[in-house]
Amino acid sequence: MRALFDSIPLEKMNTSMTINAPAAWLIALYVTLAEEQGADLKKLTGTTQNDILKEYLSRGTYIFPPAPSLKLTADTIAWSLDAIPKWNAMNVCSYHLQEAGATPEQELAFALAAAIAGAG
Repeated sequence: MRALFDSIPLEKMNTSMTINAPAAWLIALYVTLAEEQGADLKKLTGTTQNDILKEYLSRGTYIFPPAPSLKLTADTIAWSLDAIPKWNAMNVCSYHLQEAGATPEQELAFALAAAIAGAG
């Protein structure tokens, strides 16, 4: 993380991470680096996809089964609300569901259900 963001002031930029399963630990690394830089964490802006259910449903690339995945997603969102309030802790991404065979209606239903479940 240090090498990636060398000489880049994190509190003055917006970072988008299209990452799911490792989202929680990437946020931890990012926030740790921001702290090392002396950044005001309340100013950090960015997004982690953190849509672990989509990975489970459509791609088969997941680390934990659904229940622990939802807990990790919800815990990440809950922590972010206070610690890094301008951060988008979850971005629901549903296009992979259609690629896996879902109809547009099913894609929308799964996306909404994932957002609701992730929010707690």
